[in-house]
Amino acid sequence: MRFIRLKYRIALGFVILQLVLAGLGIASVVFVDRAAMGTAELYTHAYSVSRSLGEMRNRLFEIKSILAHHLAFRDPSDEVWLQDIRRHQWVVEQNLSLVAAKMSPTDPAIHAITKTWHELRDFVDANVADIRGDNYEQGHRRFHDAGRLLFDRAVDSLADSMIAANAQASENVGQVEELRGELRRTVLATVAAALVLGIVLSATLTLTIVTPLARLRSAMLDVNEGDPATTVPFTDRGDEIGEIAQALEQLKQDAWEKRRSQIKFATIFESSPDIVTLSECESGRFLDVNGGFEKILGHTRQETIGRTSIELGIWATPEERSNLVSALMRDGRLNNYQSKGRRKNGELFDGLVSAELFELDGKACIIMVARDITPLKQQEELLRRSLAEMERSNRELDRFAHVAAHDLQEPCRTICSFAQLLERSDGENLSPQGREYLNFLSTGAIRMREQVKGLLDLSQVDSSPTAFVKVDLNQTAHWIIQELQAAIAEHRATVTVQNLPVVNANPVQMRQLLANLIGNALKFQPAGQKAEVTLGATLRADQTWEVVVADNGIGIDPQFHDSVFDLFRRLHGPDRYPGSGLGLAISKRIVERHRGSIWVTNPATGGTAVHFTLPA
Repeated sequence: MRFIRLKYRIALGFVILQLVLAGLGIASVVFVDRAAMGTAELYTHAYSVSRSLGEMRNRLFEIKSILAHHLAFRDPSDEVWLQDIRRHQWVVEQNLSLVAAKMSPTDPAIHAITKTWHELRDFVDANVADIRGDNYEQGHRRFHDAGRLLFDRAVDSLADSMIAANAQASENVGQVEELRGELRRTVLATVAAALVLGIVLSATLTLTIVTPLARLRSAMLDVNEGDPATTVPFTDRGDEIGEIAQALEQLKQDAWEKRRSQIKFATIFESSPDIVTLSECESGRFLDVNGGFEKILGHTRQETIGRTSIELGIWATPEERSNLVSALMRDGRLNNYQSKGRRKNGELFDGLVSAELFELDGKACIIMVARDITPLKQQEELLRRSLAEMERSNRELDRFAHVAAHDLQEPCRTICSFAQLLERSDGENLSPQGREYLNFLSTGAIRMREQVKGLLDLSQVDSSPTAFVKVDLNQTAHWIIQELQAAIAEHRATVTVQNLPVVNANPVQMRQLLANLIGNALKFQPAGQKAEVTLGATLRADQTWEVVVADNGIGIDPQFHDSVFDLFRRLHGPDRYPGSGLGLAISKRIVERHRGSIWVTNPATGGTAVHFTLPA
């Protein structure tokens, strides 16, 4: 039974109760029906049959009286007596039909009544005919000779039947009384059985429902009081009681988990070095504060709880709290909200506040954690000033580099020009050593001019407009190839461009980037070798284009793969491979300005491959 659901037990009990009551009700109905039948039988004989027989007897007396009266006082013109006789005969016939319907056809009494009535009816009809005709005397004698006997016999027959009907009625009365007794006993038995069944069901419900619920209530009170030794009974049952017990067990576990959480919260609340407060949202009245609040603000817990933040003056201005509450009500939670507070000694400080709304005892409350970030703000201000100073210094350096590059180009051009004029005018008069010195002077000036131009190009990378447009690298590469036709012819080079992408970039810097890389690929070739340069691109998984410029040149030692991008970094003398040493440095600056990266590899087939990425 303990694993049968309570609803099924209750339903089963009610079904049993209903079946018992239905059985008792059926028995009662049977006895009531029998009593009703007995009562009907009693009514039929005591009233219906007896009344009909009495009515027939009275009508016979009336017929006899009418015949005797008319024979004594004959009036040929009077026809009323005949109508009365016919009416009384009709009543007798009707009552005889009722008696015959109520009594058994095989009953001798009904047979005797019917026979005597028919004989009497025939006599009356014959006697009436004699009286109405000319045989009055014959009719008078017939009435006195035979009529009296027939009337007496018919009346006696009716009397005997009435006596029998009354005897039957008396018998039926006894039966009805007996049935009433049985009905009374049946009703009492039904009531007793219902009481016993009710007691059994009440005891069953008490043992299976009320008592377990009382024990569960006691366990619930123990759980509510926080008794850790509470044992919840009936958790192994499979019915509703078991489900309630299991829910209570879960509630106990949840309560202990909540208690542990409260202990953790209290521990964190007290041990946090930051300001932690619980306050009412509307009034700002403090419900609790931690030790960090006392340490940072200087207000003790005793003087804080129950008072508002405005009363204590812990905000730099009242608007600070109203702004914080407005932002909190709008967003429901605040993270890293900056505000200004005031210590008890009046000192202002910067705070970084995180807050959240919660409900406590039906009131909206705020839990707030604030950190004193005054030292961080001071460091931030110092860093901001340092960055501003560094930015100003970089701008001055860029401006100096730009101005210096412009100013240095003029002396370089002057030296180169006059060295060339001196060679044309007096070159034949110079000694071999003098012509060598003049060549050194001219070469140095040209190299210096190239380096100054490289510095100018480098400074212009960051100073050029930042607006990017769609740049087709295929078209840009073909323009560069057209510009480098002389170098391509000199090295008998083949330059292949393979489906370069369209990117968002500075078009001028893209031309400068490809010009530097293709120029280096053509320049750094072994003497007499036919140069082969290939440009290609692939789309990487991080949605960036990786562009590769590969050649079959002299290659770069892996130990110099990173240093080749330094300013003025040269791996070969200027007499072997001319240049300023700034080409790859400028290329790196351009790629990084486009949020990409650049690096060098040595392909297995030889030569050098320069890779750079651009956002797709």
